[in-house]
Amino acid sequence: MSECRFTFLLTCLRFDNMRTRAVRRDTDKLAPIRSVWDMFIGSCEKHFIPHEYITVDACLLLAYRGKCSFRMFIPNKPAKYGLKLVLANDVTTNYLLTGIPYLGKQGTHARVEENLGHTFTRDLTRPYHHTNRNVTVDNWFTSVPLIQDLLHNCGMTLVGTVKGNKKEIPIMMKEKSNRVPGTSAFLFTNDITLVSYIPDTATAKKTVLLMSSMHTQPSITGTGKPEMIDFYNKTKVVWTPLTKCVHSTAAAGKQRGGRCDSSTAS
Repeated sequence: MSECRFTFLLTCLRFDNMRTRAVRRDTDKLAPIRSVWDMFIGSCEKHFIPHEYITVDACLLLAYRGKCSFRMFIPNKPAKYGLKLVLANDVTTNYLLTGIPYLGKQGTHARVEENLGHTFTRDLTRPYHHTNRNVTVDNWFTSVPLIQDLLHNCGMTLVGTVKGNKKEIPIMMKEKSNRVPGTSAFLFTNDITLVSYIPDTATAKKTVLLMSSMHTQPSITGTGKPEMIDFYNKTKVVWTPLTKCVHSTAAAGKQRGGRCDSSTAS
């Protein structure tokens, strides 16, 4: 095949039917590439069985400055403008298990009684429900209802940092005026362990709060940190190599104009 022929076919290639796009776009902002995205994610789920630890995060921002209703501006990211992806990865290998593009609050269908973090976590871990795996998340996702839902309805445990302004956090666990740096306080319920830790290296007293349905003992490691926090740190590092891999292998196309619908190309 000549280069000219290849270029012609490339300009005619389209993965979406433009005749029905407007109707589908009313209920799905990702309509133009939904079929391709679902095919890609389906292959990720089909060809790999994850190890016992999974992590879910919304840290990946694909650089993009074009027109898009769900393009985001995140000033602390290198690209600043782009498309935000919420992904689930295998901790041991960094393998991408599944993912959901963040389409904004209007484009994400969350249940009335849940926040977005709850909905994303349950949907991303759905292929692995009732396998006794653990999922690690940050404070954007963590909540008591999510932990209980995963534990009782999905057969999974969760470890995650939690914001101090959550109503479920007792005042005594947030109090730091009478606490010594390097100390930990634990609180237990039937399902959840909450730890409050003040790092000994902090210049000002800072309280780190973390919840777990996996840990049941007030264990302290040789580093002086609670075992829960060491576990969290080990199972969250997966995002650094993944982000580097995505940005170093980006394959941005040079096509500027719109492409023809494949159903009309000959």
